[in-house]
Amino acid sequence: MQIPEQVRKLFEQRPLMYLATVDGSGMPNVVPMLQYWWFNDDTMVIGDLFMKATRANVQANGRVCISACGKGNEAFKLRGTASYETSGPAYDLANGELHRGSPDKDFRGVVVFRVTEVYDAAKGPDAGRLLVRVGEPPADS
Repeated sequence: MQIPEQVRKLFEQRPLMYLATVDGSGMPNVVPMLQYWWFNDDTMVIGDLFMKATRANVQANGRVCISACGKGNEAFKLRGTASYETSGPAYDLANGELHRGSPDKDFRGVVVFRVTEVYDAAKGPDAGRLLVRVGEPPADS
C-alpha cells in the first residue's frame, strides 16, 4: 500500500516534525525538524545543518521514526529505515530547497528516510492504530 494522501498532505504543510533515532545501547534521541521534503512516494529527505547524535545513530543502524500533528486532531507516526548521504539526488533536492531561502548555506548531509509503516497518532480510540505497511498489498486483496 501507499502512504495515505492525508498523511502526505500533513507533512507537505511542513509542521514541526519530531525525528527519533536510537543509538547502539538503545538510548533514544528525538529532535525537532523543519527542513524536510518528500523525495518520492515513500521516501522523505531531511536536511542536516547541525546533526550530531542523529547522524551517528542513522549511520550506525538506520532505525528512524518521525511524528507530526496538524492544526486539528490529525497526527501521524511514521516508522522506517534511513541512510545518511552527502551527495546524490536526495542531497541535491534538499540543498536546492535550502538555497531558496538561504542561498549562502549548504546542508552537511541529509537523512534519506524510507517509510515502512504509518500509524494514527491522534488522540482517541484509534491512537496507535497501524494504518498501512508501505509496499504491502491491502489486507483485502
